[in-house]
Amino acid sequence: MQVKSWSKKERALFSDALRSGEPIELTLDVNLGRGLRAQRNLRMDEVAPLVTSIDMSDPELQAAAEVWRAPVGRAGRTETVTAVIPCNRGVPLGLRALKAQDVNVQVLILSNGDGPQTVDGARVVRVPWQGHGSTRAGAIQYIDSDYVFFTVDDAIPMGEGCLGSLVDAVEEGRWDAVVARQVPWPDADAVTATRIRHWTPPGEKVTSFHQTDHVGTLMRTDTLRAYPIPAVPIAEDAWWSQNRRVGYVPMAPVLHSHVREPGALFERNRAIHAQLVAMGRSPTVPNFTSWVKALPGVVRPTLAGGPGELANQLAELTGQWWGAARGG
Repeated sequence: MQVKSWSKKERALFSDALRSGEPIELTLDVNLGRGLRAQRNLRMDEVAPLVTSIDMSDPELQAAAEVWRAPVGRAGRTETVTAVIPCNRGVPLGLRALKAQDVNVQVLILSNGDGPQTVDGARVVRVPWQGHGSTRAGAIQYIDSDYVFFTVDDAIPMGEGCLGSLVDAVEEGRWDAVVARQVPWPDADAVTATRIRHWTPPGEKVTSFHQTDHVGTLMRTDTLRAYPIPAVPIAEDAWWSQNRRVGYVPMAPVLHSHVREPGALFERNRAIHAQLVAMGRSPTVPNFTSWVKALPGVVRPTLAGGPGELANQLAELTGQWWGAARGG
């Protein structure tokens, strides 16, 4: 498809094309290009990694866009990576992109619940869901590659050199694991997009990071054997990262974001914050008084996210308090 504007309809079509694997050409005229900041959620550092080609009438804008393109593949690579994907629904969205990487990728699907029985181009292992930690930890018995890449079933690595960039970074020798940059879907709401930008910001250099994130984390298999993933229900990546050296590779983009819904936000925040407190971290919302004092902070994101965002903000805040005060 060809992207020429950034209307709500165009963003939805853009996302549909990404899900189907359709090639996408970005074409912007000078006027629209110079008004990128005025366009809702239109950032070249987030759009350029997702498209097949870019055609802009302004040479300066063209050059700026090229900086953010997804990494191209490199011929002659021989590294082998096992991509581990827990899955309780259909075929993982990123399967096609994983198989197109310039490194050899063996896809291992940990199928549970309503997950698939068989998937072309992947090994499917039926496993009971035992929480995020134990389920992923059990994958080690099926891995015989030099590297392992933990991801999720609704994420798509962008560019044939995405995993290769992660391998190169971990081979520098400074890191026990490296984390990919997350890029929101084109039709993601403004609050979600802003949160992801803060969590994994754009950049051009590998830097240290505070923890792994199983939306996109690569490590040597030997490291995983030496330091197994903890058997915790959630926040297993935060637990594992304690006393580990974690690097961040912003040049390796992975497309991923969720639709915000109050019930899911409450449950996730409750469970994660219970684990963070168990790790010894100070609670974000330790008591009801703190909950009340935090209420003014929901106003700005509510205005940015629209009428339904108030329920989302309250659900997150209540989940943080509940998890800290009452545990998981």
